[in-house]
Amino acid sequence: MERPLVIGFFWALGYGDLDATLKLCLFYELFWLDGIPAGTHIPPNAAAATLAGLSLMHVFQLTTPAEALFVVATTSFLARLFGALEGVQRIVENIVFSRYAAARERARTVFRPGRLVRRAFGNMVMLNGVVFSVALAGLIALYAVVLPVVWPYLASAKATWSHLWILGSLGGVLSLRYRPAYVALAGGMGMAVLWYLV
Repeated sequence: MERPLVIGFFWALGYGDLDATLKLCLFYELFWLDGIPAGTHIPPNAAAATLAGLSLMHVFQLTTPAEALFVVATTSFLARLFGALEGVQRIVENIVFSRYAAARERARTVFRPGRLVRRAFGNMVMLNGVVFSVALAGLIALYAVVLPVVWPYLASAKATWSHLWILGSLGGVLSLRYRPAYVALAGGMGMAVLWYLV
């Protein structure tokens, strides 16, 4: 449910504009492909970045690929921030569980994890909701100041959705964990820069 394309689909059902929504979410899906949850690894939280990006596109009525690239550049940090927040939450909940288990053994009471799970889930929803709301409010305030300054550059940019998706596909290449793929990627980027300069 937290994959960017799924979030984008439900966002589009609520707000419309399926085309632009899924185009932006496709970038997030490709870019965070390297961070698919596996084992004990806490991946970047693609849902936070995706929801913030969709919110900014909606609030400021941004539709072009260049505007989307600006949105992506300013929201990607949220994925790392919320991944770190989840790590902190896990540490806290492990401490709470250890104390609960020790108290239960001393009192010789029946183990009832339901209440513990509900409390942990409630804390997680509240903390994530507050942090996300503050971060999004800060980004909206920042956009109100910065967007008029960068607007001429965004309007004159010739970026396309294909450029954005190629940039996003770097996440897929990095997920291969295969050194020759990294070399081919670096070589291709070098050739593209040379082609542009010549």
